[in-house]
Amino acid sequence: MSASRAVILALALALLACGGGGGDAPDAASIDALACSSDDVRAVAKIVTVPKIYNGTAQPTFVPLTPGQVQAVGGWTGNGPGDIFCSGTLITPNWVLTAAHCGVEVGNTICFGATTQQGTCLPAAEVHTRPSVMIDGTATPLDLTVVRLAADAATVVPGIAPVPILVESPAPFIGGTAETAGYGDTETGSSGTRLFAAETIFAVTGDQLTVDGMGLRGVCYGDSGGPVFVIDAAGTVRTGGALTGGESSCVGKDNYARVDIAVAWVELFTGPTPTPDNRCGSVDAAGRCSGGHALYCAADQLQNQACAAGESCGWDAAASGFRCITGADPCGGVDGIGSCSGAVARWCEAGDPKARDCACRGERCNVDPSLGGAYCEPDPCMGLDFLGRCTGDVAEWCEDGALMTRDCAAQGDVCRFIDNQVGYYCGNP
Repeated sequence: MSASRAVILALALALLACGGGGGDAPDAASIDALACSSDDVRAVAKIVTVPKIYNGTAQPTFVPLTPGQVQAVGGWTGNGPGDIFCSGTLITPNWVLTAAHCGVEVGNTICFGATTQQGTCLPAAEVHTRPSVMIDGTATPLDLTVVRLAADAATVVPGIAPVPILVESPAPFIGGTAETAGYGDTETGSSGTRLFAAETIFAVTGDQLTVDGMGLRGVCYGDSGGPVFVIDAAGTVRTGGALTGGESSCVGKDNYARVDIAVAWVELFTGPTPTPDNRCGSVDAAGRCSGGHALYCAADQLQNQACAAGESCGWDAAASGFRCITGADPCGGVDGIGSCSGAVARWCEAGDPKARDCACRGERCNVDPSLGGAYCEPDPCMGLDFLGRCTGDVAEWCEDGALMTRDCAAQGDVCRFIDNQVGYYCGNP
């Protein structure tokens, strides 16, 4: 969540009044001692304490962005580098894609860097907004804006590389993984730091692409206008759209205005969309599965193999990797990154299915490709989220990764549900 419960409650009451870390991995012996009966342990242990990832990681963990493409994510500022109101993406050397509802104007600045405070900032020189496209016979305005910068970003931001827009429908990628990014609020309430989140592509509708953080991670306030990065059919990384809105939890479903249906409008200003380099990045020769696609590295180029009818992505012993196969998959469709089945981490090691029960260890399952994939991590909140619960008249909730409690009866109140922003907290009897 983006702010503490007390702050949110104070704001809510004010509106009513107006009417309105990291650590070293344990050794193998320690891991084995912690394992539950018949649990599997990864060949390279990834049972570590990691920073909270509800709103992202410092580097992308699934889509293989180059270091230069990582820099293409920028933060729009109002009254100085620390005043973030939206995010955006460099799609050509001097054009940025963002959301129309951000209200970017000529003179606003966008800052590129790990933080906007330390980034290089460029002013907007020209703004074009809200293209209208025909969807099912109806003229539909899109929540998109393209902004020309006052200078070529590559001349002032060393090594920066644009991420061109997607020029094909993302519908075949449903069930696969995308990478979202922005400078918005984190679970600690801070903002202004560039973060990434690997999320499942949940749906593609007329004008939107929807991703789902599955209650673990996602974009938040201030990330509006930021990108969703996808891997196209040719294996190149593309900007699939700009964040238009989503669930207030910041770890659920979020909607991106599709740019693939506005290619002609974008190119009126930017010129023809270039083809980016499709280097493999973090994807190796063994590869991984993403929906009905097999992603793997061959000849230093990222391959995106779409599985045909009767095929699925699974372990191919002949290729020693994950490919489109026919017949039974020994790992049942789970790849080396794996997934969470409830509180059970599942993954595949060279065709051998593995599983680790996190709940029996008092932990929860999470998936982070940078840590090897599906793994168990400590759960100090014992399954509670920010909205929490009432145990008698004691409010209990999870905040910043810690279990919080307040005895409402001790202050003359009762524990009850306040609203979808505050959750369960102390209120008047």
